[in-house]
Amino acid sequence: MERLLIKNIRYLYCMDEEDTFLENADIYIEGNVIKKIGTKLDVPADGVKVIDGTGKLALPGFINTHHHFYQNITRNIPIMQKGNLLGWLLYSYGAWENMEEEDVKAAARLATAELLMTGCTTSMDFMYFFPHGKHDLMDAEFEAVKELGLRFHGFRGCMPVMEGNLPAEMKERLGIDAGSLVESYDDILDSCDRTFQKYHDDSRFSMSRVGIGPTTVVFENPEFMKELKKMADNRGGLCHTHLHPRPDEIKKCGELYNCRPHQWLEEIGWIDKNVSFAHISRHNAEELDIVARNGASVTQSPSCHMRLGYPIAPALEARDRGIPVSIGVDGGASNDSGDMLGELRTMLYVHRIDGGHPGYGPERWINAKEVFEMATVNGAKCLNRDDIGMLKEGMAADLVLFSMIQPGYAGALTDPRGALLYCGNNHLADTTIVNGNVLIENGIFLAGDLNQIVEDANRSTARILKLVKDKTGIDYRMEA
Repeated sequence: MERLLIKNIRYLYCMDEEDTFLENADIYIEGNVIKKIGTKLDVPADGVKVIDGTGKLALPGFINTHHHFYQNITRNIPIMQKGNLLGWLLYSYGAWENMEEEDVKAAARLATAELLMTGCTTSMDFMYFFPHGKHDLMDAEFEAVKELGLRFHGFRGCMPVMEGNLPAEMKERLGIDAGSLVESYDDILDSCDRTFQKYHDDSRFSMSRVGIGPTTVVFENPEFMKELKKMADNRGGLCHTHLHPRPDEIKKCGELYNCRPHQWLEEIGWIDKNVSFAHISRHNAEELDIVARNGASVTQSPSCHMRLGYPIAPALEARDRGIPVSIGVDGGASNDSGDMLGELRTMLYVHRIDGGHPGYGPERWINAKEVFEMATVNGAKCLNRDDIGMLKEGMAADLVLFSMIQPGYAGALTDPRGALLYCGNNHLADTTIVNGNVLIENGIFLAGDLNQIVEDANRSTARILKLVKDKTGIDYRMEA
């Protein structure tokens, strides 16, 4: 059994129920479990790897609750840079239809590396796009993440219907038949079930769990929605979907059922503690009440919200209703970064913009402590885990160290934890430990070959954009 001592940590924030803060403290780990936390710990003299925590700040590893790893190979594409959600998706689907297994693996390795380097130790990923019958692309993602050692919740998403008027737009503007990009209901259910069988481990300290859900609510087929939820419940998994709700979603649900999306989802039994919703950029008070009374969670991705022009989401209003609000960096092509610590900083600031939360003054703003709770404690709640999200004896050995001996934090150490968000010019972790494994130490990436990860991702991007131009005649390097 591997044994690890992190010694003389300058600032230690446990993020536990008491918000325990220690100075010049130690953490002792055996295998994948935190065994002791305290000062001048008495530990075995031999066979223990020692990491020096001098001048460093320790936190539980961050938990990312919304991402699309595969999008990392189509970041910062000029033709997509000014698109709102549906305009951005139009060109994105035109690129993503060309993905192969090697591209998904390259994107997943890149996303994993970027998350580990910025303090994340657990991530969900919502992969919902399986074009041209490539129903097993997610296998490549699970393999890539396992290779680098990130704790992973892989959500086998799906797209039986496409958002808004995109099918007609794709045919007219890109010459692409959207029918070849969606999956049949039977194929989706078979693939989701197979993913649970292959990758879902609900044991304590599990490194691999599975969730399911549609990228957009399938109002056209309530029985399918119920089947997805039933499968997740029977398998001990979770459900997830994007639910802004968009104007076209509100219109469709109103025409079909004479109600709004949240009311319909509640009626069909699709909202409970095993469900989380991404974005919530247009949730009204009644809809937040529905989420709260059913015990569901929500996840915020503020960089994506600004990138695609969403309204400021009612995260504070959700918080005040007791809804667990967690944080996700979102897809590599709608952020366009997997910088987890940077996302926390954005979360702190975006919800202070005047007019974003009517009736809320500075006294109700979120502070740094609350943001870190969202990224740790609430992230664990969102993923229904009680073994991560805190530094505590008996919890998983997932933690991150940041060096505070750098110019960006000088003069800011009256509140060291706050300094990580309010200050700094480097979001890179000094040390990242997942399940007791040291994946980054003293800023050196040990989990894999970073140069190869970068090279593979760039190669996939170039291949995909060349295929798009060959097929459609559109040069994605030009701004729309």
